[in-house]
Amino acid sequence: MSHWEFPGSEPIDAVIELAGGSVALTAKATDATTVSLAPSRFSRNADKLLSEIRVSFDNGRLEVVGPKRTGLWRGYPGLDLTVTLPAGSRCAVRTASADVISTGELAELDAHTASGDVTAAAVTRNLQATTASGDVRADETGETADIRTVSGDIRIARAGGDIQARTASGDVSIATAAGSATVTTASGDVRIGSMASGRADVNTASGDVVVGVARDVGVYLDLASLSGSVTSRLEDAEPSEDVTLEVRCRSLSGDIRIARASAAGTDRRQAEPAG
Repeated sequence: MSHWEFPGSEPIDAVIELAGGSVALTAKATDATTVSLAPSRFSRNADKLLSEIRVSFDNGRLEVVGPKRTGLWRGYPGLDLTVTLPAGSRCAVRTASADVISTGELAELDAHTASGDVTAAAVTRNLQATTASGDVRADETGETADIRTVSGDIRIARAGGDIQARTASGDVSIATAAGSATVTTASGDVRIGSMASGRADVNTASGDVVVGVARDVGVYLDLASLSGSVTSRLEDAEPSEDVTLEVRCRSLSGDIRIARASAAGTDRRQAEPAG
C-alpha cells in the first residue's frame, strides 16, 4: 500500500483517473487530504501498478492519475483508491470499470465511468454522472444534477434542485424532486415519488411513468400515450389558483399514472443508496 498526506482544511479540487478497482471519497471536516492506494484483490504486479500512478498536490489541486491505456483500459488490473478530503471539495473522476463511492458532503462531483457504479451521499451544487452499464445512486443532489446511463438504473432519494436523467433501458426513480425534473428513457420505467413545484417533463418509449403530486399543490397536466393507459388519480376538486407544478408526460406504449404523493406507489427504499 502507498500513502500520501497533504495538510490543509480548505475545500480542494480533485482530479482522478483510474482504470479498474474502486474509488472511495470521504468528504468531512479534516486538517489534511490523504490518499491511499492498494492493489485490488487478485491484482498482480502490485509494485509495478503502484509505480505507474502519479499523485501530486499543488495550490489546492489534487491529481491522482494512472497510465493511459487504449480501449478504455481494457484488461488493466485494478487499484483501490481511498481519498479523504475537506467537506465542500470538488471532484472529477474518470474510470473504466472502477466503482465510485463518495460519502460526506461534496460541492461538486463529475464522474464518468464505463461499467462502474456511481454512488454519492450529498452533492450540494452540481452532480454530473455518466456511465454505460453502471448504476447511479445519490442520497441528495443540490442545485443541478445531470445523469446519463445506457443500461444502468438511476435512483435519487432527494433532488434538491433541477435534475436531468437519461437512460436507454435503465429505470429512473426519484423519491422527492424539489425542483424541475426532465427524464428520458426508452424501455425503462420512471417513478417520481413527490413533486410540489417546477416542471416534470417525462418521455418514454415503452416504459411506464408514475408521478406523485404533493398534497394541496395546484398542477397542470399534459399527458399522452399512444397505446398505453393514462390515469390521473388526483381528487376532482383541484385548486383553481396558485398552480405551481406542470406535469408533461409522453409515451408510445407505456402506461402513465398521476396520483397524490402518498399514493404514488414509489418505493423510497428503491430510490435510496444502500449503505
